[in-house]
Amino acid sequence: MISSRDCSPAVPDEARTRIEQIADAALRRFARYGFKRSSMEDVAREAGLAKATLYLHFKGKDDVFRAMIERFGARIAALCEAVMARPLPFSEKLEELMLAQFGASYAAFGDGEHLAELKAVMASIALREIQAFEGIFTANATRLLTEAAARGEIALGSLAADTIVETLSQAAVGAKMGQPPSLETYEARLRQIAALAAQAVAKR
Repeated sequence: MISSRDCSPAVPDEARTRIEQIADAALRRFARYGFKRSSMEDVAREAGLAKATLYLHFKGKDDVFRAMIERFGARIAALCEAVMARPLPFSEKLEELMLAQFGASYAAFGDGEHLAELKAVMASIALREIQAFEGIFTANATRLLTEAAARGEIALGSLAADTIVETLSQAAVGAKMGQPPSLETYEARLRQIAALAAQAVAKR
């Protein structure tokens, strides 16, 4: 998910590795201290690099933030692909898919004091990247429902797969409302949501 515009044309493989290193460091830094309180120098220090090295690949902190979202999205996409490849029953695969997308995201950003700020930053400078990130679950869950229905494993009835997926996404967001839950509590809620959805489309 790292775009070619970010990579140095002279050594693309090395540049890509360096960009991923910076993006991973940015995630750790922004999750702990927020976006506003983190400078390019802070990100460089977190990555174990000189600040000048960051500017070889990024114009500024906004670009680093977008690369961070892309990099994290690539990790989540890989997790979801692994789930989809496993020979699991529909109910278990749906649960694992929700944990891979929403649970892993909560583990990375969690209920930290900077979460609200990071969400605002995402909406203002990384909307395209966030939409792509959200599309990971949408695409995989829709495929899961469609293929399971085609095999006769579940019965959608009058329910549309995309409507179910949208409802699952909304439920996953709603499960974090109020007093921020612990990761364990949030994961338990995701399992409950998946179980309810699986029961709703179970063959009678």
